[in-house]
Amino acid sequence: MNQTAMHRAIFTFLLTLLLPLTAVAADPVLKIATSQYPPFEYTANGRVTGSDAELVRRVVRQMGYQPEIELLPWIRAEARVMAGDADLIFSLTRSEKRDRYYYFTAPLNTVQDVLYKHRNRDLQWQDYDDLAGLRIGLSASYSYAPDFMAWLEEGKALSVTAVSHEHPELSSLKMLAFGRIDVFICERSVCDYLIRTHGDQFPELLQLEAMPGSVGPQRTFHAAISRQHPEGRALRDQFDRALAQLRE
Repeated sequence: MNQTAMHRAIFTFLLTLLLPLTAVAADPVLKIATSQYPPFEYTANGRVTGSDAELVRRVVRQMGYQPEIELLPWIRAEARVMAGDADLIFSLTRSEKRDRYYYFTAPLNTVQDVLYKHRNRDLQWQDYDDLAGLRIGLSASYSYAPDFMAWLEEGKALSVTAVSHEHPELSSLKMLAFGRIDVFICERSVCDYLIRTHGDQFPELLQLEAMPGSVGPQRTFHAAISRQHPEGRALRDQFDRALAQLRE
């Protein structure tokens, strides 16, 4: 083999080594922001997982993108997507205010908000006025039913504590267990999960229970694409098609 042929063979060999790397790098990255909200999304063994996290990851890969998920406090996660520094956010309910910032996808799942109390408290309710005079806890970053929020604005509750910690649901459940609030509104599957998984570490949580009745109608959780993204609407439509294909 002459020198020219040898150089050509070496170049061809090196090119074949680089091709797999080029193929991997060819998949564009979709920047995704979310927050700790088990069992829908949370960190386990250094990886973001949960029912919605795994579903979104599968959908984004089906779309031909690499999902790059960053876990942040919810307020920061929303700020990043609203500003266009991230492309997609999940899981969230839809509202008129949020429609100004996002293109919402088809539903990921359904959710239901309920009230939690201490088992030792003889509390019952059928309408919001039955909660008058109580200390009510809620998450500052969660979007509750509009009629419930309108009732709170009437000032009939003794107090309203809006928790804005990194883990507002768990913090609020602890407050409820220690008698600092009388009731806490929470998505049913989230607080049931937290009580079940943290009960050994915080046994006082096992004294809490969901009250009969629901706060507002059953609602849906979605993913949402930033309206700052130049192809935001098309991305949303692509997400919905991929989601439908996975559910066939």
